[in-house]
Amino acid sequence: MLISVIVPVYNTKQYLSVCLDSILNQTYKELEVILVDDGSTDGSLEICTDYANTDARVIVVRQEHGGLVEARKSGVKASKGEYCIFVDSDDWIADHLLETALSLTDSGSVDIVNYNMRSVGTRCSDWTYTVPEGIYEHLQLQDVYKKMMFDFKSGCPGIIQSLCTKLMRRELLWSSIEGEDSRITMGEDAAAVYKAMLLAKKIAITHEVFYFYRVHENSMCRKKEDDTVQKVYYFQQYMQSVFSEYNEKYGLNGQLQRYIVPFIQKGIGDLFSLEVRSLYRIPFCTLTDCIDRKIVLYGAGIVGKSYYRQLTGINNIRLAAWVDRKLGGQQIYEYEIEFPEALKEIDFDKIIIAVKDQDIAAQIKENLGKEFGENRVVCAYPETNWWEWEIDMK
Repeated sequence: MLISVIVPVYNTKQYLSVCLDSILNQTYKELEVILVDDGSTDGSLEICTDYANTDARVIVVRQEHGGLVEARKSGVKASKGEYCIFVDSDDWIADHLLETALSLTDSGSVDIVNYNMRSVGTRCSDWTYTVPEGIYEHLQLQDVYKKMMFDFKSGCPGIIQSLCTKLMRRELLWSSIEGEDSRITMGEDAAAVYKAMLLAKKIAITHEVFYFYRVHENSMCRKKEDDTVQKVYYFQQYMQSVFSEYNEKYGLNGQLQRYIVPFIQKGIGDLFSLEVRSLYRIPFCTLTDCIDRKIVLYGAGIVGKSYYRQLTGINNIRLAAWVDRKLGGQQIYEYEIEFPEALKEIDFDKIIIAVKDQDIAAQIKENLGKEFGENRVVCAYPETNWWEWEIDMK
């Protein structure tokens, strides 16, 4: 069975060979590689041509620069495989991706195989499916649809929105991207993926990581743009038209509204140089234990900043000190941050630990408890609600 691997290429010369080698070295050999050069100016086209001249499985498609959506459409049009996958030209894939994904198609009866992705940069992290592994069809798909774009219980999409984490039947893929608005440059993956999910009759999900997403200075998540709101509008209008056929029976418009929240947060940040983030609320049990007490706040990161702003608004809690091992000596909100060693000289009743990583928080609690007494150290996981934001200066 032929599988088409489609690679849109635009000015990624320094990463392109790693990407193409990972595709051509697949354990599954019955494949074609469609390289769609989207008007590159950095020498990427020459690399594509060199690969095509040395490997008959490689086909180069050239077009004027039209953006990712149009490049993907050109790639699907040129493909001949029964199934297709996309690989971005600055990323790479595991050498057994195609072989394993094909084995999950249940002898060719599955329309979409979902697999996992790992972001690779200064830190590595795996993306998340909240839908369990397995094969879904008929009524089982309805449970997937109710949380595929956003799972409110988990606070993230139930199905990873990247088109690069899907092996998809070619006909279904074309039906999903043919009418996609080419003006969509933010959310273009989601626009294709969630339409395809609704059209599919049978899907498979594995949480195994086969795709590696390279995070670098030119990655979309790092770009600063001043027209984010306009881009989100195009995406939202298109998705609403897709979802209109389903009469809200899966709560799709509600999922859509929640899905675009991070884009809006990014837009505010890019346009006004403000940081819009989730509010880390101090747990009620922690606050009640600190009423009429002198409090030390331990941690001056994103959780510590949230806690500080809440504590300063409560009249019957006195902040005796704010400490942080890395930020000691600096000023935040015109408050002098002290090093933890200063605690020996400070008169206080309770220490509130404001650290997001719970393993680190637990270690800090243990160390402080040994020195100052366990009953004086309060550590509870910060509470967040997706609708509660706070705005800070970058």
